[in-house]
Amino acid sequence: MDSPFLRSDHAGYAEILTDGTIHILGAAGIDRWSVRGLARWMKVTPSALLNGYTRARVLEIVIISFERRWLAWSASDSMFGPSPADVPLRLPDTEDEKLGVLVHTSLQQLAEAERLRGNPAPTAHLARLRREEDALLRHRLGQLADRLEVSPPDDPVVSSTMALVTGLRVALADPAAELGWSAACQTLRDHVTAGLKAGRRDLAS
Repeated sequence: MDSPFLRSDHAGYAEILTDGTIHILGAAGIDRWSVRGLARWMKVTPSALLNGYTRARVLEIVIISFERRWLAWSASDSMFGPSPADVPLRLPDTEDEKLGVLVHTSLQQLAEAERLRGNPAPTAHLARLRREEDALLRHRLGQLADRLEVSPPDDPVVSSTMALVTGLRVALADPAAELGWSAACQTLRDHVTAGLKAGRRDLAS
């Protein structure tokens, strides 16, 4: 199965940098990500890569590109199990998907390091990604609420569901975790159903 986070058939500079970042973070970890490492992966000199781009700008380009891939994956339907009609945001099942979650976490750490250096741009892009995924989740929960014939989700249901999704994704991506994908999906499904039905009981009271 093709990785949902790689774009090896795209020749755009941003897509190549993002693919290189995913390969480096997956194979060597966050401490090995650098312009020199990307240049080595691309088989060019660091000076060629930095021609017009600072390290901070390269990170920003990668985050913007990865953001699109992440949202497309998060919204997609799994070929192995529950659809968005049951699980509103996708949880990682395959090794490629788990790698995507680990890369997302690594980009957050790299962005925070840039913020501490006085460059808030990467964290601003990741904040936008969170807002867009929150909006997607609210939309999906609204669709589920319609099916259950209950009121639309309130802010606590949306925020607690996003927190659970985030935690389950990290847990599933941990090689040492014992949590299975099916059990994680059921946990998320139970939380969503209970939260939406609780809203209905509040309205009825």
